[in-house]
Amino acid sequence: MNKLSPEKGEEILKYLEGTLELSKKEKLEIELQENQFLKNEMEVQKSIQRFLKRKAVTETPSKTFTQKVMAGLTVRPAATFSPRKGLLLLIGVIIASGLALVLLSNGVFDQTQTTLLVDAAPIKNKWMTLPSLSIPFNGKILVNSIIFLNLGLALILLDRTVLRPLFQKRAAAGY
Repeated sequence: MNKLSPEKGEEILKYLEGTLELSKKEKLEIELQENQFLKNEMEVQKSIQRFLKRKAVTETPSKTFTQKVMAGLTVRPAATFSPRKGLLLLIGVIIASGLALVLLSNGVFDQTQTTLLVDAAPIKNKWMTLPSLSIPFNGKILVNSIIFLNLGLALILLDRTVLRPLFQKRAAAGY
């Protein structure tokens, strides 16, 4: 018997908890004396229960826990970055997007239609052959998507560094 049946496992748990019927309890004790595997399983279950009982002790919070939590609710969180740094980052994003737009409108990226060849396999042998694969690649679309992402980032930075503080000051002043 190298595997413990679910019924026998349930019986061992009930035995350890003290909820097993008397007739089944006596039968199990006889089996434990005769079967070393079952005895080992009983010891494993005992050690698991001891471990769980040690970990089941709940910790009580300090007497001032509630006051500390309630006081922390009114504290404003620190700004993630200063408005000055955010404004500098916003200016940098706007300049980069403007330069990319100027280059794009002057046709610098018009000749970027190409294909990426994926022919060079790192391992070549007679049993493994990879098909020739080429991926059409349009640099103009890539540059346009980068510009749109920059503009989206610029709008978020504008909101966080300029508009939100401005409207918060106006709301605090009562306008």
